[in-house]
Amino acid sequence: MNIAAILRSREMFGILKPFLSGHKAAHYAGMEYFLNDVKKISREAGVDDRQIAPPPKYSDDDMFLIVNAGFPVNSDILSLPNIKLIQQFGIGYENVDINYASKKGIPVFNVPTAGTYNAVSVAELTLFFMLGLARDYNGCVNSINHGIANQPMGHSISEKKIAVVGLGGIGLEIIKMLKPFRPEIYGLKRNKPPAGYAESIGIKFAGTVDEDLKYVLPLSDYIILAVPLEKNTENLIDGEAVELMKRGVFIINVGRAGLLDKNALISGLKTGKIKGAGIDVFWEEPARISDEIFHFNVIATPHIGGATYESIADISRICAENINGWLSNGDLTNCVNKDLITHYKYTLNKQTNN
Repeated sequence: MNIAAILRSREMFGILKPFLSGHKAAHYAGMEYFLNDVKKISREAGVDDRQIAPPPKYSDDDMFLIVNAGFPVNSDILSLPNIKLIQQFGIGYENVDINYASKKGIPVFNVPTAGTYNAVSVAELTLFFMLGLARDYNGCVNSINHGIANQPMGHSISEKKIAVVGLGGIGLEIIKMLKPFRPEIYGLKRNKPPAGYAESIGIKFAGTVDEDLKYVLPLSDYIILAVPLEKNTENLIDGEAVELMKRGVFIINVGRAGLLDKNALISGLKTGKIKGAGIDVFWEEPARISDEIFHFNVIATPHIGGATYESIADISRICAENINGWLSNGDLTNCVNKDLITHYKYTLNKQTNN
């Protein structure tokens, strides 16, 4: 199979490629490079840009795309001839026009975090943010730069109250890593948890994002966002949510930037309601040091939560398993739009029969 891997890092592609043995894979550092290649070859072949053909390196065969989060997979991409499958290089797929892909009959796969080093890696980064914020790492750097010893004072994270918003693979891994600190954890799921769920995972409380966020915000010393970005989670932390928080709270976002209303976050940091933030995901990527957010107590990383060698190897393996499973027997285990594809096929058949 011909595969275009649209990944920001050449090193990631180097880890991925051995898992794609038997396939013809090419790397692009960005979607624009892929599209420019397609359009260039089309013009050379005398093909109208409105009828874009894939590059000759793929011949005229079907083509799969493996795509980093953040690269838009819209109707322009999904309308290209021979695109038959989209594989997200990770769990998030909000960059894909799911409805359009489904109408075209194109399955979209992702890589669940549960049981992979991706979840472990993101959870470890979360712990880094918590410790860095608690011990005022930015203040420490400032003290070293100015030759100051024994400052600043910090906090312990032991026995603190922590809200973990999102109890998927990442959220559960975060909870495991926090256990030695004896915290009081309030966990929130997207769906109502079964009876006894909180006790089964060893936390104080388990509820839902929609119904219980407003109750846990005033209690929490740390708020960790590790939930997917969906309609009901977009701007989950807005001005009203900030008003509900206790003064001096720390916020950590290892999910998606859209979970946090940027203006509300900045306002909370300005007033001191929010004492600091740990951010791995940004509203525009790559992040720029000139961004106003860096005027405040923010510890940031450039969207590298899952960027460990162990995590990338696990993601690569599952990408290949998804692709090979679909090719060999139509396996849709990690397909995020299988129900929509079925719906559109049923609707189309019904219209045709009528």
